[in-house]
Amino acid sequence: RRVQPALERWVAGELTEAEFLAAAEWRRVWNFDAQLYLPIFHFARMNRVPMIAINVDRELTRAVNGMGFDGVPAEKREGITRPAAPSEAYLDFLLPVYEGHDRPDRAAEKVDRNDPAFRRFVESQQIWDRAMAQGIAAATARLSVPLVVAILGANHVAWGFGVPHQLEDLG
Repeated sequence: RRVQPALERWVAGELTEAEFLAAAEWRRVWNFDAQLYLPIFHFARMNRVPMIAINVDRELTRAVNGMGFDGVPAEKREGITRPAAPSEAYLDFLLPVYEGHDRPDRAAEKVDRNDPAFRRFVESQQIWDRAMAQGIAAATARLSVPLVVAILGANHVAWGFGVPHQLEDLG
């Protein structure tokens, strides 16, 4: 969200591709090969389609992963409201993902769904989902044309667990 000015300057034609990638801190923020996404960015620029940054800084998701949602002061949450409770199916989906993460302190231990560290991991995933859902909801409310196209990772939309679940909670 903090790189929104770079998106606006890009769409306005004020930045070269290299300047945009630097201003948007592409490697730090997106952490994916820019060539995978630049055709979409060029389309938006050529057609003056507004682009809206809907994600949060990784520092927030890391903080939630370490302290839980309630452990992060409200002023550090970037305006993200409490996510809707995860479904049992989402917990089942995320458990093997969590178990696959590098956890040297518990490498051989089977994880319980109620493990506090796992629950914080779920909350950190939900922060991403909630942030994107809030961004999409806000965009549809303020744009004159009620169409929003969101570019999201598959796990944020698969089976309706992530962003769709949070969008439904937002109404």
